[in-house]
Amino acid sequence: IRSYSPAETIAGGVVLDPRATKHRGKELARTHERLRALLESERPGKLAVFVAASGDQGLRLADIAARTGWNDEVVSQVAMRAREATMEAAIVEAEGVLVAAENFARLSRIAVEEVKLHHQREPLSRGLARETLRERHFAHAAPEIFRAVIARLEKDGTLVTEKDVVRASEHGLELSPADLQLREKLTRAFENAALEAPGLDQILIDAGISASQRSHARKILQLLIDNGTVVRLQGEMFVHSQALERLKSQLRQYAAAHEPERLIDVAKFKDLAGVSRKYAIPLLEYLDSERVTRRAGDKRIILK
Repeated sequence: IRSYSPAETIAGGVVLDPRATKHRGKELARTHERLRALLESERPGKLAVFVAASGDQGLRLADIAARTGWNDEVVSQVAMRAREATMEAAIVEAEGVLVAAENFARLSRIAVEEVKLHHQREPLSRGLARETLRERHFAHAAPEIFRAVIARLEKDGTLVTEKDVVRASEHGLELSPADLQLREKLTRAFENAALEAPGLDQILIDAGISASQRSHARKILQLLIDNGTVVRLQGEMFVHSQALERLKSQLRQYAAAHEPERLIDVAKFKDLAGVSRKYAIPLLEYLDSERVTRRAGDKRIILK
């Protein structure tokens, strides 16, 4: 630091961290320790300090280059040395993002605890939605870190990911006799309704499920949806999967008899399925989404 006039040097120093954050008085001891490490450590040690200071967000290699002034080659070499050295095995690489092993382990523990807590609250649920877990506990972490935590827990056999749901590996659905009875009632009601299943409230009434049981019956219904027994067409309109499979078979037979156009209009579809327009349109839209049919003007092409 120099004065302009008279020209003289007042003081000097070394910049240890060009992106240092503010610290509170109670953090002085830890700050001194950190600055001493930045001053005296070799490059892998300095890298470990920067990574630890980044918290759950972690540091990308580009961030390290900007913070240290090291070129890309040096950054890559130092990162490799830091991951391999014993003292800095404290660093975990998550898809190109470096994070302190302490933070990684804490986030892993939180993920497992949150999933198990969900199982306690919702024993009939398949598991916790992956996105819910990320939003609750990984909002301040880089997306790469969240994916790496889940991947590590899967590899360790602690968690299992099924599509968009995460569950504990030991979690299994063991239904009580009462739950099994509810499941049987719901299944039979959907089988009887075939393709003209009424709204969910009416289905519960048709199944003979009392008002006090209906909230729990909805959870049993979710199990039927999860295992593919029941399919949601739209809103609270559900159809038994066997009825849909019979309909698809009828459509294939109809298409074979109407080659090469393979066209069907709404009126013919209503007759084929034996349903009113109220059900025909949602069914056709579902079949479009499943690539069984494709809209062509006011008709549908039955796909091969």
